[in-house]
Amino acid sequence: MARSPIKAASESGVNPAAEEVLRDFDDVTLRAIAEVYKNEGNDEYRKKNFSNAVYFYTEGIKVNCKDKELNAKLHSNRATAYLYLANYKDSLRDAKAAIDLQPCYVNAIVRGASACFQLQRFEEAITWCDRGLAINKNNEKLLELRSRSAQEQKKITSLYAKLAQT
Repeated sequence: MARSPIKAASESGVNPAAEEVLRDFDDVTLRAIAEVYKNEGNDEYRKKNFSNAVYFYTEGIKVNCKDKELNAKLHSNRATAYLYLANYKDSLRDAKAAIDLQPCYVNAIVRGASACFQLQRFEEAITWCDRGLAINKNNEKLLELRSRSAQEQKKITSLYAKLAQT
């Protein structure tokens, strides 16, 4: 595993706060540091070490580089890791953060729809799917999620109708 740029800076014996260390770097360096964290997170994700992946993506986000696309990827990747950890609320929060940065980022939209489905927020999942399908009408994951969400929402509506009749 590559050494963290923050850890390397703190090994000098002074041990400054990470924020202070990062404050001295230019945008190009901050982007490079965030990219290292993203790559480390991706390596952990491929190994199915989702908690470690979340850690590295979080560290990359903390770098606070000005690259919106990279930050959107970090949030979207962390949303995916959270999905695998069954942490659906944090996954949804990260999907929202990613699309705030990159509104047409379909991968983040899929994460948001998936998290809503798992949270049984089927109407919201359908809204996420519709947003993504407006960008890519053939996205199979969104089409499947939309169909499943609509089926589940229909079951709930039917159940409420039956309960109202009794």
